[in-house]
Amino acid sequence: MHFIRSVSVVMVIGIAVAAVVTLVRGGPSALMATISKSGFTAAFSLISVSEIGDKTFFIAALLAMQYTKWMVLLGSMGALSLMTVISVVIGRIFHSVPEQFQTTLPIGEYAAVALLLFFGLTSIKNAWDLPSQSPKSGGSEHELGELVEAEELVKEKVSNKLTTPVEIIWKSFSLVFFAEWGDRSMLATIALGAAQSPWGVATGAIAGHAAATSVAVLGGSFLAQYISEKMVGYIGGALFLLFAVATLLGAF
Repeated sequence: MHFIRSVSVVMVIGIAVAAVVTLVRGGPSALMATISKSGFTAAFSLISVSEIGDKTFFIAALLAMQYTKWMVLLGSMGALSLMTVISVVIGRIFHSVPEQFQTTLPIGEYAAVALLLFFGLTSIKNAWDLPSQSPKSGGSEHELGELVEAEELVKEKVSNKLTTPVEIIWKSFSLVFFAEWGDRSMLATIALGAAQSPWGVATGAIAGHAAATSVAVLGGSFLAQYISEKMVGYIGGALFLLFAVATLLGAF
């Protein structure tokens, strides 16, 4: 119950802050527009799916097996939230470049479409190349490559036992932040932030990270036996292609 309350508090605070900021900036109509914008839906769907079975997913799961779950969740979500804000800001900077050069071409939108298409096709190709056997039947190291990388990283960076809450939260934050830097989900957030509502993308991405990380902390190491990287790749790739088409149609 204590863990469930902690998860609820983190998610409620994040949603409340985003809602207050949106209300202050544009009033109730802006809040409703943000919720209904495809930016929220696209970001939540892409992040929640692509993060399941990702390296940061397993880092949070492995740390939660050794330390207090709510501390790991707090540190991980702090890192992922900061990364999301940075990604959206980068996306908006990129989006503002066409205006500075006074061109009518939506370069930001087209670049976002190209990036989403690339991720979609790459995800599907990588999933196709993976072996067919499931992790449950003792899948290969290649099938669980993200888990292997996460285990090696945690062993290397957490060689000594963490004893204080500050150490646990900071180590969770630092490991997840640097593992997420340059990751596909970060680049996807940049692409969405350049093409769609920044508030919708930010809130959707943070909510997606909160959902995936909560699952990881609750029992990610157990779920690793049943996660099919092949299926996750197909689903994630299809979502990337879907929102690439949606972004392209919205650019005209």
